Amino acid sequence: MKKADAMYAYARNHKLGQNITPFVGGWLQRKHFSLIEAALGKDEEVVASFIGRHHPEDNENFTPFEDESRADFEKRVHVTQTGKVRYFDCKGFHAYAVTDAGRLIFARWVPFNHDYKSIPLNNINTINPNTRIFWGSLRIESFREVFSIFWTKRTVFAIANLLEDSKSDMQDGVMDGITSANRAQQAKQEATSSKPQLTTETNFEKLRERKKALDAGLITQEEYEEYKQRFLQ
Repeated sequence: MKKADAMYAYARNHKLGQNITPFVGGWLQRKHFSLIEAALGKDEEVVASFIGRHHPEDNENFTPFEDESRADFEKRVHVTQTGKVRYFDCKGFHAYAVTDAGRLIFARWVPFNHDYKSIPLNNINTINPNTRIFWGSLRIESFREVFSIFWTKRTVFAIANLLEDSKSDMQDGVMDGITSANRAQQAKQEATSSKPQLTTETNFEKLRERKKALDAGLITQEEYEEYKQRFLQ
């Protein structure tokens, strides 16, 4: 995928998040994905995309309040980074995409401020879901960025699996957007379909060959009878 509309459709069709901003949610989310479209390299494509509310947690996103002591500031940052992420604590809806170049790109469009970042999948150290009854968040830690993605519990687990599979794909050198479970199933199906299907005609040919071998003295009568019994079964 290289177009914003395709990325948005992928996320919605695969139930990987939704922008529920009243009246303009779909339009706004496409604008977020348009920043990812513009950020792609010439030969780079998106293999999977999703939607969520972004909760930045690296220290550069925090500034001390006026008259706030250093100890209080550090305590507040620690609570924010380790506590449960909530809907209104987040920095709005973002668009996220995994590319075949091994990047995770995330973006948010607002008028006069087009914000996007990317991190290599290989730099992601932690992918940690933290869920409750209905809502949940996915904490992602890398060398440069620490943030959480907030949305429903089911979506959070789906995104976590997608990112884990993408990291695994990077190690395998195959970035195709197919999960490891689906790839294993495909390999099994291909192996099954590649096995030669023996027809009745093929079996008769093989039995005839064994009879010729018996007549030529290459096999014993017992070996021939054993093969014939297997054929009849």
